[in-house]
Amino acid sequence: MKKNFLSFENKVLITFTFILALGLSAINLVAVLFFKYSIEGQIYRESRLYVEVYRYNPSVRLPEYIKLFDRLPDSPSYEIIGMVNGRYVTLDKEYKTRKTKEFATTLLMWDAVLILSTMLLIYFTIIKYIKKEEYLRRYLEILILTITHKLGNFLSVQRINIDLIKSKCRIKAVNRLESAYSLIEKDFKFTIRTLKNLGNAEKNIKTVNLKDLVEDILHHFIENLKDRDVITRLKNIYIKIDPNDIENILFTVIENAVKFSEKRIHIKMCSDGKYVYIFIKNDVGTVNKGAGIGLEIAEFLISQYGGEIKTHIGRDFLTVLKIPL
Repeated sequence: MKKNFLSFENKVLITFTFILALGLSAINLVAVLFFKYSIEGQIYRESRLYVEVYRYNPSVRLPEYIKLFDRLPDSPSYEIIGMVNGRYVTLDKEYKTRKTKEFATTLLMWDAVLILSTMLLIYFTIIKYIKKEEYLRRYLEILILTITHKLGNFLSVQRINIDLIKSKCRIKAVNRLESAYSLIEKDFKFTIRTLKNLGNAEKNIKTVNLKDLVEDILHHFIENLKDRDVITRLKNIYIKIDPNDIENILFTVIENAVKFSEKRIHIKMCSDGKYVYIFIKNDVGTVNKGAGIGLEIAEFLISQYGGEIKTHIGRDFLTVLKIPL
């Protein structure tokens, strides 16, 4: 497993800082270029005016970017803009460069202050948010562990009671009680594994044969299906998925079909080369409707892989699973 050297908040901070710096750099480039051309035009206009003023008033104080020479200057940084009283009036082209650099430096300093302030604000906001989320997540974990611990202890006690009853007598009611307990225990284990894996970003992806998995799940309901017609049209279809997730999904929808059916259940599987479709159809008996939490968990799990679950209620209850290959 690769080590994660950068935490989530650092990744967000670095990404935001990069985007902000890139955006400000583009704005600064436009601003510096605009300033450069503006000051260049302003200097040329002012220098022409100063030359005319100097021509009629040699005592006028000239700005620092205008230099007077008695002979032609050798340096290429001076541009001759006129000649008055036998002296060369030149424009110091380095002045424009210095002013542009001063403007750019000031701009960069303010940008640095802005970026640093924004980084600190975002960092402390993210830290505060993450601490709150971490507290809620930890609180939820403790709550779930408490509930599952109590329920696990209860199931353990009931297993002991069932074993004691079986040692005294062997009647059909005890077998049905044991079968119901086994289903509850399996469902409980599914739920625990799902809750533990919900927060994991990485899935344990493996190749799974859907036909074998459906047949294995149906075997768990063999006691409940003795008085019902079960028709299956299955074939070997292999998909890459987390085995725990797909087992939980199929267990939930098949359990619903067994729970709500009265006489028959029909399971069909097919593929179009892009998706696998599993059709589970059952008649509807007189059974109270559950809370639907199991189906919601199954829908959430299958959505993580780009699949979906659709249901239709008519004369029969139809559940369609669409799973990407």
